[in-house]
Amino acid sequence: MKVILKIRSPFLKRWFSFLASKQAPSEQTSPLTQPEPEGRPPVLPAPASEPPLFEPTKILLPQARREEKTIVIGVDFGTSTTKVMWQDLNQNSFEVIEWPEVREVGPKFLLPSTVLLRDGCFHFGVSESEVRNSDLYLKSLKLCALCPWTSVICCCGNPAAHRGAVCLPGSQESIPATALVSLFLANVFRQVEEGLQRRFPEVSLTLFWNVSCPIDHLDRKDLRSSWERMTGAAIELRHQISNPVPADILALATKLASSLIPPPKEERNYFVCPETLAAVKSFLESHKAESKTYAIVDVGAGTTEVSFFFNGRAMTEPGQPFRPSCLADSTQAIGGVNMDLELAELWKCSVLEARRQKERARHPIPSLKTFQEIRSQYWRTCGEIAKHKKLISPDDKRFDLFLIGGGGRLTSLRKALEVRTLPGNFVLETIRPLDVPEKLQDRSRFESDYDLLAIACGLASSLDWQYYQRDEVEPMHLPLKYSPSFEEQ
Repeated sequence: MKVILKIRSPFLKRWFSFLASKQAPSEQTSPLTQPEPEGRPPVLPAPASEPPLFEPTKILLPQARREEKTIVIGVDFGTSTTKVMWQDLNQNSFEVIEWPEVREVGPKFLLPSTVLLRDGCFHFGVSESEVRNSDLYLKSLKLCALCPWTSVICCCGNPAAHRGAVCLPGSQESIPATALVSLFLANVFRQVEEGLQRRFPEVSLTLFWNVSCPIDHLDRKDLRSSWERMTGAAIELRHQISNPVPADILALATKLASSLIPPPKEERNYFVCPETLAAVKSFLESHKAESKTYAIVDVGAGTTEVSFFFNGRAMTEPGQPFRPSCLADSTQAIGGVNMDLELAELWKCSVLEARRQKERARHPIPSLKTFQEIRSQYWRTCGEIAKHKKLISPDDKRFDLFLIGGGGRLTSLRKALEVRTLPGNFVLETIRPLDVPEKLQDRSRFESDYDLLAIACGLASSLDWQYYQRDEVEPMHLPLKYSPSFEEQ
């Protein structure tokens, strides 16, 4: 009977191989006994080589598996400043990005949304107090990027910019503002990515980027595509950027921002998301949210965006989750800067001093023309819902308001928006505060400024951005009056 043993141990395999090599062949003729051919001298056999008693052993240690982290980064690209937060999806914790190069007095998480051209190089995030007379200083770049699509928003205050194009010194050609925004965002992406790599040197990082955009512009396919190209160009440029960077890179940025074709969503790691929805997304997904209408008024430095959502259940989906529907939205080029100009004239001081006094609340803020314009925008946006019959039930017309952004801190503005009855018999029930996430690192430091960080935090909160856009919300109709059939009469 023949028995076959299957040896799994590498050491035993080597040992039996060694024993087999020591056994002499039993039936083979030895070279010494073989007859030599005639006329040829005898050839001595080569000395037998003894195999080593122990062969060198290669020990392959199993490689330690690297820890993996999935991180969602929210970039709130604002008119005046840019705010960035990130979330570790493994731990559901949030952190705020701070910028050590910011020299202005105030929070270090407010990066000026500016590009400065000096001595043939672009500088990013430079505050107005650092500008020299020979510099080309470009601010409010978000307005410049939106300008080609919304001409009424053309009020960035840059002498070299007009209708979304910038004319650089010594050049007769205009550069699209989206190319400069791509360079600015590329610098933001680079700094954030390098900071996370230094923070987690032994970890394999998977990064996703959510960048804000006004929701009324996302409804337009051409503008959404422009914003996605601009963001995609920044992703491509982030490893070639520095601060400062030679102006020669502008040619590549212009080409990418104009012609880049973003991959399908499932094949890329960057997305453009609605900013007002981002501010309240965590709330709408929490146990506190109701099947109800909510309004958001985001008063920034250069723009004010007003949005109305109905948070209803998606009855056709498993679990019937809440799914917000955008009822109406508007963006207007008015905000904190306009307030500062009015206050400077009223208080007979510089605009910078007026801004500081406003933020420190050293003087009571009177009712300003800017407040009335924001209130008018709020009323008009609400009126659009009634005009297009997006809601008809009296219960659905009762709503809560979130007032966010720096301008939302002013008591006078809050009073201007506290009118209970709005067009179409809409009724304001309460002005809600935003809830600060429990797992926000250094929560006590940022709690008082969370209204400035709400959009960035919302952008970092999720990869799921399902909502019904305005054109997907059909008009509602009153039910027909019941009439009995002929048999029932």
